[in-house]
Amino acid sequence: MSSESFWNDIYSHNPTCIPNEDDPVLLTALDYFGDVSGVRLLDLGCGDGRSSLFFAKRGANVVSIDTSAVSIENLSQFCQANGINNITPIQCSAFDIGSLEPFDLVFGTMILHHLEPFADFAKVLRSSMVSSGKAYFYENSAFSGLLIWFRNNIVGKYGIPKFGDDDEFPLMPEEVEHLKNHFNVKVVHPELLFFRLASLYALKGKLHGLTNKLDEYFFQFPSFRKYSYRQNLFLS
Repeated sequence: MSSESFWNDIYSHNPTCIPNEDDPVLLTALDYFGDVSGVRLLDLGCGDGRSSLFFAKRGANVVSIDTSAVSIENLSQFCQANGINNITPIQCSAFDIGSLEPFDLVFGTMILHHLEPFADFAKVLRSSMVSSGKAYFYENSAFSGLLIWFRNNIVGKYGIPKFGDDDEFPLMPEEVEHLKNHFNVKVVHPELLFFRLASLYALKGKLHGLTNKLDEYFFQFPSFRKYSYRQNLFLS
């Protein structure tokens, strides 16, 4: 199944979603952005629309893009039905954002690792933002060689589930370096997601309590946090 078909199928069964006002990812982004009222904000890979609705509720003029026609249609219909006029849904590639008017802020969650060639996208992103603009991304990470070996050799086999489409790959450290060629980049690991992956994938939820405690224990050591499968990227 192609990536486009995969995501169209996902959003055919998952319509536009009202955001959780306590979502830590959205709150982290909002804390970084500050007052978003009246600013031009790009929701990159808007998916089920929850992040677009979150920022629009706070007064941002949101441009929501996604390659999934179903995602964009869902969000368009939701905005029309609910009288929301500060969200503009557009079906397009992330590489096409340079043709839009510049943005003050860019938000994305689990989107960067889908984009290739990434060095080209980093340039497009810089050119699509005002000089004082900020971007925030919540992403996975390919820093841990062990996790990537497991992903390449075990996931999708032996009854181990595979999540996501066939084309995506976790964000690699060298791709973060591409961003650093154009932005000041701060990387923060908000949690340690490492041992819990064994429970999620290989153990079908068993030993979740134990693996969670291991993650919490090792998170206290800053040198171990970089192995987490989750990271926040703050760009300015």
